[in-house]
Amino acid sequence: MSAKSAISKEIFAPLDERMLGAVQVKRRTKKKIPFLATGGQGEYLTYICLSVTNKKPTQASITKVKQFEGSTSFVRRSQWMLEQLRQVNGIDPNRDSAEFDLLFENAFDQWVASTASEKCTFFQILHHTCQRYLTDRKPEFINCQSKIMGGEWAFV
Repeated sequence: MSAKSAISKEIFAPLDERMLGAVQVKRRTKKKIPFLATGGQGEYLTYICLSVTNKKPTQASITKVKQFEGSTSFVRRSQWMLEQLRQVNGIDPNRDSAEFDLLFENAFDQWVASTASEKCTFFQILHHTCQRYLTDRKPEFINCQSKIMGGEWAFV
């Protein structure tokens, strides 16, 4: 089973949610920890996931999921409602880049996807989901390639 299938089954299915897409990421900049961290959890993989609830009214959210070294299970870390997303920054619209930023009402993260194509696919799903589920204030997509904003495609 792929990591994304396992995340969908372990993290979202038990809560009656459906994962629409996910991208494996690493931080682009080190997170500043204002205190001496002790007993860290070691190496881990991080995924940014987009999901929707199966019950009406449909709620969409972005969730950070981690898988720690030596473990086969996944852990839900942070979660934001899609309405809290203010800006999606693709960094460079002129080249395939794996870097991107997500700006929320109360958080800002700088990421590097495992590949530029994985980022592009995630952005397409994210853009489509914002158009479908957000009626009022949609997030701003800046520095994104035009292929992300248009075109018809199917959900994963």
